[in-house]
Amino acid sequence: MPNGNLRGMLLKDRIIDIVRGDGKSISEIYKEVNLDEDSKIHRLTLTGYLWAMADFGFLKERYQKPSKLYSLNKKEENSIYEIVASKLSDEPEEKKANEILYVLYKILDRPIFRVEMERAGIIGDIKAKKIDKRERKKLIEKVELKGLRITPDTEAFIPMEEYPELAFRVILDIIAEKFDIKKDKSGVQKKLENIL
Repeated sequence: MPNGNLRGMLLKDRIIDIVRGDGKSISEIYKEVNLDEDSKIHRLTLTGYLWAMADFGFLKERYQKPSKLYSLNKKEENSIYEIVASKLSDEPEEKKANEILYVLYKILDRPIFRVEMERAGIIGDIKAKKIDKRERKKLIEKVELKGLRITPDTEAFIPMEEYPELAFRVILDIIAEKFDIKKDKSGVQKKLENIL
């Protein structure tokens, strides 16, 4: 399986797509993941991946004899990190990580911790400035992040590249979705009652 890709998707995204609804057993997930001959994954590898996704809060585990079922953790599905990442999913891969970092930085109005970036799907190096230990300590004292484990050694970043128009568009899209503002093809709002 090259670079963790599975039928044109990351394995994590494929699993999330499969377990929507009431959830699925490891056997059911295994069968759906391995539908494509070119991207087979071993059952033990898949099981380990499912455990890791549950540990990171993406999935919820529950026992229903004789199986363990995995389903989406609804709370995590709607976090700001996943929302921003989904809004930028069509952006070019070489810019996407820096764009996600910048949008989160503008929305949250503070440096972004490495674990937050990972929650948004950013893994690896990016073009950003690390804040020093003293600044990080002050930030940790001010910020309460539910469901994310932050230690004094957790890196935090400030973007070096700016995308103000993109950030503005993402923020507008999030607001439009929240208030169900429907627009026509030219971007003009269709119904006034949606925001009243």
